[in-house]
Amino acid sequence: MILKMNTVKILTIGDMQNGFTREDGNLYVRGACEIISPTNQFLRQVKNGIFDYVIIIQDTHFSEEYYQTEEGKIFPIHCEYGTNDWELAIDISNLSNIHYLMKNQFNMWGQKKETKISFSCLERKKAYDNLFHVVDNPHNPSGKTPRNDFIRAISPDHNAANIEVTMVGVASDYCNRYSMEGWLERGARVTIIQDLTKGIEKETPEIVDENKYQKYKNNRLRAVNSDQFLTEVFGSKYL
Repeated sequence: MILKMNTVKILTIGDMQNGFTREDGNLYVRGACEIISPTNQFLRQVKNGIFDYVIIIQDTHFSEEYYQTEEGKIFPIHCEYGTNDWELAIDISNLSNIHYLMKNQFNMWGQKKETKISFSCLERKKAYDNLFHVVDNPHNPSGKTPRNDFIRAISPDHNAANIEVTMVGVASDYCNRYSMEGWLERGARVTIIQDLTKGIEKETPEIVDENKYQKYKNNRLRAVNSDQFLTEVFGSKYL
């Protein structure tokens, strides 16, 4: 198990939204519906202070700009802000210290492109302005913090090397991959719960075995099943 004293433990939940994980979603990841129930079970197990922070990452698109983007040339619009497609497919009611990060790109580490977009709805304009910021409520945030400022603020000694990240969600070979890479580049240690992820073309074990990630394995990157992770956390009482 990856351990270090004086660390902050973060659970990231990536794009577990109806648009990706329900069979009637606008951009369904084949097989993703099968990880909804196990993810809910996992979240019920870890509700009591296992993680210092929970960051829920939500793919968030806007019809006002989507068809001008490169992604819009490839995929149908999906996870549009305020629609059922955008809403979470999992139950997070038992979790505490939840924060949200909305993104309109594959990569949560990206930056919002400054394009001239006209919004007739102030709520949608506000949500668009919140992209790549950390908020307490994606529907009606009371404030927002730039992503990097938030991470710096919660890192012991303002050093991301003192962060342990546990990841679940979709898609293993796109958004999850970029999320993982960003945390590793910042010095964090990453554990991916591989049976609570689903890829489009490649699954988590194949990805972490790629040559470019070998320098991180064992020391700062690993993939485990949820049972193994929970046994490490709770010991034999979990079994």
